[in-house]
Amino acid sequence: MKRSVFWILLSYAVLGLTVIPVRAQESPGGKTLVIEPGNDFRAALEKGVRLKKIGQPVTAKLLEPVYAGESLAVPAGATIKGHVSAITTVPMRKRAGRMLGGDFTPPKTAHVEFDQLVFSDGTTVPIHTDSVVGLGRVANSRYLPAAQRPGSFKKLEGAATAPFREPHKLQRLGEAVVTSLPYHPEYIDQGTVFDTALLEPVTVRLSVEPNAAPAQLASGYLHLHLLTAIDSGTSLAGAPIEAVVSEPYYQGDHQLIYPAGTRITGTVQKASPTRWMKKNGSVVFAFRSISMPDGTAKEIQSTVGGIQAESSEGLEVGKEGEIKATTSPLARILAPVSLIGPSRAVADTSQVKTAWSRSGEGRSGFGLLGAGAAQASAGTAIGFGYFGAAKKLYSAFIAKGSNVELPAYTPIVLRMDSSDPSMAVATP
Repeated sequence: MKRSVFWILLSYAVLGLTVIPVRAQESPGGKTLVIEPGNDFRAALEKGVRLKKIGQPVTAKLLEPVYAGESLAVPAGATIKGHVSAITTVPMRKRAGRMLGGDFTPPKTAHVEFDQLVFSDGTTVPIHTDSVVGLGRVANSRYLPAAQRPGSFKKLEGAATAPFREPHKLQRLGEAVVTSLPYHPEYIDQGTVFDTALLEPVTVRLSVEPNAAPAQLASGYLHLHLLTAIDSGTSLAGAPIEAVVSEPYYQGDHQLIYPAGTRITGTVQKASPTRWMKKNGSVVFAFRSISMPDGTAKEIQSTVGGIQAESSEGLEVGKEGEIKATTSPLARILAPVSLIGPSRAVADTSQVKTAWSRSGEGRSGFGLLGAGAAQASAGTAIGFGYFGAAKKLYSAFIAKGSNVELPAYTPIVLRMDSSDPSMAVATP
């Protein structure tokens, strides 16, 4: 009898040891989501990185959430980690502008590949993405009625105070000092944006049941990511374009209309390339057909209402969806003003008699090298001052303007036509 009890207790102990790990792996209440290849991650560097060698680590934060159908798979703010996969230099003909400014450093371009996705709870998921080149800082450009547009003073105030509101001020100041040298290390700047696409499916295990998109997404706007690059200098009218829905689109009663991943097609309607005398490029495109989940195609009426692109392009979105590159009004104002300094020095050479005043004129013309060379004489300082003013005038009024360049995965916002009864939604 005692022996029977002993074997019974021993069998229960063995069963307990074998069953407990299996239950721990079940994680009840969770759900598995699969992010299909082609989905893209838009992330930005929170801190600048000095570009040293291939293989050095790079860390960025997601700017946008990633959806699988109508479920949130990866929230904005998640971390992706990767490494520099290649380093290239730009052709000599594209370095002329920097050399004329006294910077003789061969510009280097970092190609980055991300291989880890890190959630806020520390969970790490391996990913495989394509190698991408970072964009500069991005800005949201949306069409607003005239009454809602910020004034010029508000724009200048925002541009002037933005650097003081961002983190890592001392690091950015140090980088600015280093990069002012005639020959210096290269950096991947803070705020650099990477749009990288998955090459293999990623399985994400959520600890709780995922929620569908929040109710505020029910609006008259459809969020897309471009799949076809558009350039006002090379794209032709009538060229087909394609995009993918990046956020689930709902009707006012929270009925799902287009899940994330839905494909939408359209055409370039007009593309105007840049011209001399600072004539900027523009482009108009429209999406007219969307592939429904059941495989059918549906005609839609929409207008481009917003875009997120490099802030250096200064893009503006018109009422009819036309996207234009613009020239900074501040640059047009400062260019003629830059003639005042050397012109006053011509009338009175005592204006550049000190080392500080000469270095200011020399620096405006040829960077630190110009600041040093300007100490030779008042005439040298004046010459560098006029050279710097001529560059600014050429750039603001004479040079070719900027093209509208929208690379693949650029975020687009469409205003859906409310006259379509099937698109009746509750606008927030």
